[in-house]
Amino acid sequence: MSKITRKIAAVAFLFFAALGVSAQTVGLTGKTAPEIVKMMGTGWNLGNSLDANSNPGLGSETSWGNPKTTQSMIDAVKQAGFNTVRIPVSWGRQTSQSGNLRFKISDEWLARVKEVVDYCYKNDMFVILNIHHDNSQTYFYPSSQYQQQSETYVKEIWTQLAAAFADYDQHLIFETLNEPRLVGTSEEWGFDFNNIPNNVREAIGQVNNLNQIAVDAIRDNGSAYNKERMIMSPGYCASMDGCRNDIFRLPADKGGAENRIALSVHAYAPYALCLGDMNTTAYQENPMKYDIEWHFKTLYEMFASKGVAVVIGETSVSNKNNLNDRLKWVDCFYGYSKSYGIPCVLWDNNIYANNGGEAHGYLNRGSGTSWYQDGKAVVDRIMSVLGITPGTTGVGSANASLDVDLSVANDVLQVESGCAVERISLFDISGNCVLEAQNCSSCSVSALGKGVYIVRIDTNIGSSVKKIVKK
Repeated sequence: MSKITRKIAAVAFLFFAALGVSAQTVGLTGKTAPEIVKMMGTGWNLGNSLDANSNPGLGSETSWGNPKTTQSMIDAVKQAGFNTVRIPVSWGRQTSQSGNLRFKISDEWLARVKEVVDYCYKNDMFVILNIHHDNSQTYFYPSSQYQQQSETYVKEIWTQLAAAFADYDQHLIFETLNEPRLVGTSEEWGFDFNNIPNNVREAIGQVNNLNQIAVDAIRDNGSAYNKERMIMSPGYCASMDGCRNDIFRLPADKGGAENRIALSVHAYAPYALCLGDMNTTAYQENPMKYDIEWHFKTLYEMFASKGVAVVIGETSVSNKNNLNDRLKWVDCFYGYSKSYGIPCVLWDNNIYANNGGEAHGYLNRGSGTSWYQDGKAVVDRIMSVLGITPGTTGVGSANASLDVDLSVANDVLQVESGCAVERISLFDISGNCVLEAQNCSSCSVSALGKGVYIVRIDTNIGSSVKKIVKK
């Protein structure tokens, strides 16, 4: 990306930010799941906050030791180069019987979740919202014994969320479940893939069913955005084996808009280095590189190459006082993320060190806006590998590695790009979309008055933001 292009992208971002233009103002719509995945950039998880489930009430957000989430935290995440925030949320302890609802979400909890979602929307970021840590015999559990209760829980939660976020555009992504599994069994986190036990086969079928119920509840809401919203669904325990077996099925979609379902996978690979314990601290190219490559190649061949969007919703490498090895992991893991076009969302639980395989602290939430020293080194390396210049990602979906040139002559806007142009969108200084053209590299601007306009160009490999002046 040239210095001029970076400067224009930065001007565009600051231009909209100064005006307070949000993703809702721009109103992202009409995108398929693969198109949205290309726009998401790379992501960050707000872990161990709204997903804490120790207590009911607003105090739950800080019950696992993290401070209350603030706008400044999300601003710091945006400035670091992230364009997507996954907000894990546990709902079960925040529900009660009310009228016809067995699991009515408390108004104050829902309002707080919306407040955090809005922090991200103010920065034109994508948001992934899910059901997290509610996999229990009290809420949902993927076995026939708990099928009726599980169906009720999943349907009621997603019916309420679809209604609460009905006016949020395609920047908001719903993720049906998090790591659905047989909690408390020997097969909770893995199983013999070549001889899948009967209880796991049943559980995979139950996961299919619950994913479908969630998708149907969201689509049944009726809002235009919910009809086309991208929905992520996982396989059993969100693992590779959970989605690549012959039982798992992505849910069917009755929303009316084509290809809006994405596969959700978690990949702490290789496990011994990324999680595991303190015994494995060194990145060894052989065999670790091949383990990582297998993950991405398998996801690409089974899903992405067939037009199915894939998102790695959680990944990270634990801090075991081994920064150089973690950076080598980033080079490999995020290098494959870029080459295969599969975005990753970094897990951050704000635990910096001395916690075995669970030290995934990057943003120092105690300070609110600064990064832990090793955490910053890892995050900076991620952005370097992906070709993202922090702070210049632009409006919603700008891809820092995409070079696009514009020219205006005789009231015709011409786009010059080495990739296929799918959409050209022009916004006035108030952030209103004033012109849109699809599947073309030029469009007439004769109907527009003189002035400054921001142009977003969506291509088959990403998007770019430019500024033009019509004289």
